[in-house]
Amino acid sequence: AAGPRRFCFAAQHSAMGSSQTKATLSAAQQSGKPIVLHLCGSRVSEYYEGVSAYYASQCFETVVTHGTYEHCIAMVHMDGTWSFPKDFSDDAKAASERLSLPDAMQAIKDLAPSVVVPHMFCLPGMTTYRALFDAMKIPLVGNDAGVMALSTNKAQSRAVVAAAGVKVPEAEILNKGDRPKMQPPFVLKPCNEDNSMGITLYTGKDGQSLDEALETAFSFDSEVLCERYIALGREVRCSVLEREDGSLELLPCLEYFLSEENPIRASKDKLVTDSRGVPVTVTTGGRKCPADIDDTLREKLEHLATRSHRALGCRDYSLYDVRIDPQGEPYFLEACLYCSFAPKSVIVGMSAGKGTEQREVFETLVNRAIARQKRAAEAPQLLGMKASA
Repeated sequence: AAGPRRFCFAAQHSAMGSSQTKATLSAAQQSGKPIVLHLCGSRVSEYYEGVSAYYASQCFETVVTHGTYEHCIAMVHMDGTWSFPKDFSDDAKAASERLSLPDAMQAIKDLAPSVVVPHMFCLPGMTTYRALFDAMKIPLVGNDAGVMALSTNKAQSRAVVAAAGVKVPEAEILNKGDRPKMQPPFVLKPCNEDNSMGITLYTGKDGQSLDEALETAFSFDSEVLCERYIALGREVRCSVLEREDGSLELLPCLEYFLSEENPIRASKDKLVTDSRGVPVTVTTGGRKCPADIDDTLREKLEHLATRSHRALGCRDYSLYDVRIDPQGEPYFLEACLYCSFAPKSVIVGMSAGKGTEQREVFETLVNRAIARQKRAAEAPQLLGMKASA
């Protein structure tokens, strides 16, 4: 079928050279539109497969209606196979055959997508699978694998931004068998985990067990960050977008409303899960965007976000969770360097706060990634160990 709702398919394992596959790919390529590949799934857990599928589907179902590009889905499964369903319906996913990694790479090579939008949130998805596309010279929207690896490790990323002059809470790194040297209250966080999984605010009061809190954190990672608890003032997420000239724009901030009874954000505050704990949608309420930010605080948040963006080596955009103490001083908590570009995603919501719609945000960054790869191809570099693109 012609028109913006036409979907393209990658080759299936049993029919890599079939006329049906060739016809489908040819139709997509002959449309003259750039092909956008949406990378989703998880190699690690059903939890992160659920997170990825939800956000990717919300983006996909929105952008296919615009008609600007051809959109395809590449889904990574826990057994290492890939599939290329026509959409995110259960029937389409069930009907899509599984490919081995080599066959999937060949199918993607034949498809020749102009750009990849990554929607994977597990650690391999944010690192290894992004690196695959870098190796294939297919441009990615957003940050590369190296930056994602740095940002995902909370201890390492906070050290980098602190060296750039960004305020961070006092902290120490714990390995299994270690116990915190600082006095409570403090927050225990697995170094490499997301969505507040494994996090505990330890106060040492009301019979709270430090051993149980440590056991919870270490069940997610072999390293745990013990971070000084910043007294509740406000908690916001801030983001910067790169402009065409390389300057950074601070978007309107998002504020999360917390209380003395619930002073930190937990996993249940972020995602709604089914009976098995697999995410099915996002939570609503308890937040405001744009947040009420005065000029003094805005200047401090802009300093934090722009310094962090450059120190971490970010590209296109970046987001940060920030704790503001009762005296109005902001502290970097962690970097969140991913965006699904779904209508309810954070950057899209922040951009709406200044009057920019989802379509403009998505297409600006897709076109920028395509142009970045084109410049690199037209002017190969002579010296240096790092690609300039």
